[in-house]
Amino acid sequence: MTLEDVQLETAKEALTLLERLQHLLTEGLADEHSHSQGGKSTTDDETSSLGARDLSQIRTLFSIVFKWGVDALLSKVAPVWSTKPSTRVPKIIDLTATPQDYGSLSAMATQVMALLFPSGISGALSQTYISVTLLNHHTSELLLVCLTLGWLPRALSSEVTPTLDGIRPLTMRILNTLPPDEVISTLGAVLSTKPTPPPHVRKTCSLFLGRQLMRPEGVKGLFSALFSAEVLSESDAPLEKLEHASRVLCAPPAGVKPEDYFQQIVPRIIDVLSPRNGSSPSSYIRAAAFCLSRMISPSRDFPYFVLVSQLSFQILHGPFLDTPAEGLQSDPDDSQPRLTPADALSTLVVLITNTDPSPTLISSILGPIVPSLYALLDHLEGRKTSDPEVKESIRGLLTTWGRVVSNAEIVDGFWSIILGEGGHWSVDVAGGVQRVASIEQPSNLALFTPEDIQRAEDDGELDIDANIFNLYPDPGRFTRLLSLLDRGEAASEIFTRLLDRYRELKTAKDKDPMQTLLYLQLILQMQSHLSSGISSNILGKPEQALPFVKHALETAVLTTAAPQATNRQRVGLRMEDLRIVAEMDDQADDSDDEETGSGAPLQDDEMTVTALNLLLAILESSPSLSARSAPILNEIFSLLESVTHSESETIRPLAREARMVMTVRLASTSTAQDSRRTSGTSEEEDARGTYQKALKLLQDPILPVRAHGLLLLRQLVSRPSPNQPAAVTSTTNSALLPAILDIFLQSAQDDDSYIFLNAVQGLSAMVEGFGKDVLRGLIDVYAKGSGDGPTNPLSQSELDTRLRVGEALEQVIRRCGDALPDYGGILVPALFQVFRARSLPTTLQTSALSLLGQCAKTSVLALLPFASDLCSGVIDLLQLENVPMAPPAKSADEESGSSGPSSMDAQPTSTYSKFPPFRRAALHFFTLFLRASLVQRAKVTLGYVAASDQDDVVRVMAREANEDLGDLERLIVGL
Repeated sequence: MTLEDVQLETAKEALTLLERLQHLLTEGLADEHSHSQGGKSTTDDETSSLGARDLSQIRTLFSIVFKWGVDALLSKVAPVWSTKPSTRVPKIIDLTATPQDYGSLSAMATQVMALLFPSGISGALSQTYISVTLLNHHTSELLLVCLTLGWLPRALSSEVTPTLDGIRPLTMRILNTLPPDEVISTLGAVLSTKPTPPPHVRKTCSLFLGRQLMRPEGVKGLFSALFSAEVLSESDAPLEKLEHASRVLCAPPAGVKPEDYFQQIVPRIIDVLSPRNGSSPSSYIRAAAFCLSRMISPSRDFPYFVLVSQLSFQILHGPFLDTPAEGLQSDPDDSQPRLTPADALSTLVVLITNTDPSPTLISSILGPIVPSLYALLDHLEGRKTSDPEVKESIRGLLTTWGRVVSNAEIVDGFWSIILGEGGHWSVDVAGGVQRVASIEQPSNLALFTPEDIQRAEDDGELDIDANIFNLYPDPGRFTRLLSLLDRGEAASEIFTRLLDRYRELKTAKDKDPMQTLLYLQLILQMQSHLSSGISSNILGKPEQALPFVKHALETAVLTTAAPQATNRQRVGLRMEDLRIVAEMDDQADDSDDEETGSGAPLQDDEMTVTALNLLLAILESSPSLSARSAPILNEIFSLLESVTHSESETIRPLAREARMVMTVRLASTSTAQDSRRTSGTSEEEDARGTYQKALKLLQDPILPVRAHGLLLLRQLVSRPSPNQPAAVTSTTNSALLPAILDIFLQSAQDDDSYIFLNAVQGLSAMVEGFGKDVLRGLIDVYAKGSGDGPTNPLSQSELDTRLRVGEALEQVIRRCGDALPDYGGILVPALFQVFRARSLPTTLQTSALSLLGQCAKTSVLALLPFASDLCSGVIDLLQLENVPMAPPAKSADEESGSSGPSSMDAQPTSTYSKFPPFRRAALHFFTLFLRASLVQRAKVTLGYVAASDQDDVVRVMAREANEDLGDLERLIVGL
């Protein structure tokens, strides 16, 4: 007898002893167990009957049974079915001993199972200490032998080695009784046994592992079996175990449909991530997130990707996309409880936090619910009592999504927000949120009064970005979130799409005013908050926004030109002009339509102002942008000339500023190229440097900085002082003069007096420094206009420009002094032409007379060649435009019925020549310039005017002029 035989016999005797002890314990303690009634358990009773040495001996007996008996026999029998030779057994196998060993192993396995089930398959699992010791310490060895014998394939079984069918149900009882984590650990231990178990054992273990996962606690059991050490040590789960868990969960068991398998597995994985059932260990959460991300990641070749994605997103996205009623109808057979939006939000946060930041994965998880998340965030932002943690969680998800996905996905996601695809949300008393079909929006307009504005301003609570019209999305919140993403290209694309959509709505016939207002507010907010910075600048690609500026200005030009074209078509005699009684308008008394005619050209002021502000912002944010780099600016520049003559007080200064900045920018680039092509003296280089500095300052939006730029240009073109060499002025390149003159002329149109005065002084300095060429340009602008603007009738803006140029001419005339006769041939004929042109406004004619008077006051010699014509013209004017005194009006109706406009100040563009200031200017000039050949005629005319004119000031001035004539006559006689 060998040592192995002795050990085998010892194991058999130990097993027999355990059977006897199990029988005694079961029979002897049956009565006590029946009287326990919820007191001590059976194991506790046994422990009190057995001593510590007894318990130790029982464990020793089980070790002998399995080590010398079960394991030894199995090691002899298993190589017969193994596909790989074992290094731990002899290479020569005694096949004659196999039937005997197989029979002994079957008998011992049956005896061990009888310890657990003394009453057979129909009886209960024994609860003695022997059974507990067996299950706690030797389950893997027991399952290994049971699976080897009980699931032996028919192809491998024979008469001497039959399949042990009777052990199958007992094994299944054990697998179904033990917790899933213990079963999974045990089956894993069986698979990792050395030597490797037979193939049919490994296949059976894999089958049972998959079925254990489908138990209610199967997923958590797997995680418990794999990560128990990490839970105890509170360490991170290693990648190898995470990948092993993923492989196990991603493989459906044999014989189970993938649909049935994943319908049970996916909700349980998500349940591990959800905090609604309590917080799971961090290792479990990390493993669940890792496995789920492997299943739903589009970048991985997972065969069940579509199925798992549908199941996962139905659970995670459903609370955000469906109302509660819709959710119940869509999945009535779902055994898993539906997540609330708060639980789904927490689950998403946990999932995103514990997965790798893959753009495709985050896009697939958050992309479909971005509009809903934003709608929920917007609703919570409007409630002061909302949970800040929930808001921060939503904001964090949106920020994470916006920083990793592509620009196209950001644009599509935010555009769906603008279109209002996020749905409606409500918050109950307990703070729970849910999506609803509709919600009543409270209107704040009924309570919004000027008193409320004043009260809010006094209390410091007035918010200029307040959403008083309840627009969705809120423009301020929308822009702040977009700014938080720091994605300039995507923001620029959204901004461009907003501009195009806004332009379409403005030109549409059946437009929605609230939708148009929403787009306008979004544009203004984005322009205000996203037009600075490096990465989030929406103006970083101006070529995307400049087409909108061009189309908006074209619309403004066409809208302004339409009424003028209509007026030109009405020049001829029509049938309506033959009416004796004017046709009455049915709504002439409607106060709402009083300004219909005048308001029509201004219907697109809103879009024009937006376009001009956008153009200025683009020019400010792109210092190198010019017509050379962006040819579309040439078209915009030509359109600005017409827009500068707009009747709108808001559009006109913006258009002038934009045109001046573009002029400066073009001049700046031209000078830079000229300086690169040519090299001059140090004085010329200094002049170019000063010129470039001035142009840079002129593009600054700050008023004093622009004024300093004009000052530098004025110094550049001023006449040198006596102690300076004459060559200083010549250093200014003559090619720069047209650009500088244009800058001064445009600055003279500025509404700010500081800029205007600097521009006037600059024009005067240019004439003083460069003489007749500059003066001739000023005279052309004054007498003929800019050439591009409307001339008949003259607009208010064009009249203002000419009058401001006239103020510059007045300074030039005053500075010329005795040298004025050298410029008389340029000044006097043009001024005389303006003063005699009846098509021009009386205000401009009066200005021309005032300038002629200044010429007479400065140096009368300049007027001598034109004296006869000037005086004759003035006398003719006084004869023709004299207004005799009328008797006092008998009634207010007669007074109001007098013909002619009220005053020149009230209607400065009027061509009505009977205004008293016109005659006053003529008399003022005539007083300054008298000639003896005209004295007699002048005395008669002045006497008549002094006696008959209705204006008191005119009569006094005529009397004074007549007295001066008398003094002149007496002076001549005395000589």
